[in-house]
Amino acid sequence: MLTAFSLAALVCLWWASAPYLYVELFLWAFFVGGSLCLLGIMRSVVALVADFEAVSANQFRWLMPWIIVGCTFLAITADVPFRVRFALSQSALAEHAQAVARSGASSHECRRVGLYPVCWSEATPGGGARFSIDDWLVRTSAGFVWSPAGQMPEDDVDRLDPISGPWYAWSGWDKW
Repeated sequence: MLTAFSLAALVCLWWASAPYLYVELFLWAFFVGGSLCLLGIMRSVVALVADFEAVSANQFRWLMPWIIVGCTFLAITADVPFRVRFALSQSALAEHAQAVARSGASSHECRRVGLYPVCWSEATPGGGARFSIDDWLVRTSAGFVWSPAGQMPEDDVDRLDPISGPWYAWSGWDKW
């Protein structure tokens, strides 16, 4: 049971480390997390009724799934997964953005840049770059814009939110 809670939490944290929270995260949390929580409640009630002393003696073990759920919720609410993953990847992302901006072209070559899989890059007006993040089981219509001049792409960007310095998270319509 503890392994299932841990794996479900890790998937949630991974998805929460993307530039935008995807609908997949909420569906996973609702269906898988909800099912695990219901199973955990039923298991706890049965164990408490059957042998209250054994449960009392191992309180930490019985509370651990709920601690995992609470910590995962707090981390996602505070945007910790994204901030950590972006901070660890920022230097590699900056190198990639500068290379794309210098080339002045677009590329559909997939590569790992820092901790992010990038499968589409293009130079933007003003000497910047934009690239999509092609994360595991999530949409590819979101990514990063690096714009040292502050000039933003205007074509298919639905949302553009500042991260820090010249970095912005973008989200657009992927025409599915």
